[in-house]
Amino acid sequence: MLPATSRRVQRAAQRAGYEPNPLVRSVMAAVRRSSQQTFQGALLAINHSKAEKPEQSRYHREVFAGAQRRAVDLGYSMELCWLGSRGLSLARLGTIIRARNVQGLVVLPFVETLDFSALKWSSLAGVMMDYCLCAPALTTVLPDHHLAVRRALELLEQRGYTRPGLAVADLRDRRVFHKWFAGFASHFRRTRQPVPPMQADVITRAGFLRWFRAYRPDVLLGHHQEEMVRWLGEEGLVVPRDVGFVQLNWTERCAPSAGLNQQPKLLGAAAVESVVAQLQRNESGVSENPKTIMLASRWVDGPTLRPAPAG
Repeated sequence: MLPATSRRVQRAAQRAGYEPNPLVRSVMAAVRRSSQQTFQGALLAINHSKAEKPEQSRYHREVFAGAQRRAVDLGYSMELCWLGSRGLSLARLGTIIRARNVQGLVVLPFVETLDFSALKWSSLAGVMMDYCLCAPALTTVLPDHHLAVRRALELLEQRGYTRPGLAVADLRDRRVFHKWFAGFASHFRRTRQPVPPMQADVITRAGFLRWFRAYRPDVLLGHHQEEMVRWLGEEGLVVPRDVGFVQLNWTERCAPSAGLNQQPKLLGAAAVESVVAQLQRNESGVSENPKTIMLASRWVDGPTLRPAPAG
């Protein structure tokens, strides 16, 4: 096609409101390359931080590694973009998406719940993790926190623990629609009255020790391993001799620990698979019926609990 003819066709398409099909665009891009290549298109993983020099946590690194590897397996590129006060704005992200012909987004689990409705989703496939967006409502991939807590409590009872205590920041529990607290409460629904979970937006030394002294749990389920073990030591208590500890996100452990491996690489891979499936079905934009995909966590034994009974 001559350049002048190409320009006339493009102007006519714009006037008609035509929007290119991202899947067709990927196919044509692949055709223009060697027939030996299998490149399908570009995806982005989105993280958010207010830090001046944002860094990924170990958990986020594992999620992104799993997502990136699965994307490559399926013929897609995947890069990481940071949003926040020191990163991109949503407007700038939209510009990058258009310039790079990005077809899908994987929104990593943020600390805070954010609103991404200003982003133009009509030409994008998308997945969020841990309900990290208040808008729009996208397909969600996350660990089955409810089931994980229940299974952990069953294993702890087999170890002889009778007073498990849940110490999870409310801010963190709200981000997963209170699945930690719900799993804990449902385990005790037909049995004894449990130790009341610690309730605070942020876990502090003063708040933790006040709760611990009031209820004296014999095993803790929480995230802040380093701090809680140190605070207990200041009370003259030794883990696991006096109090057991279960790291609810085993990937975040600071030392050998029993815990729940949320399998972040599998979560990242599942998120990419969902985005690619949307593209293969020629689906883009915000679905009226977003799905929730939950993966089981895997129990990991460790030295923060007393040994399992013999036999």
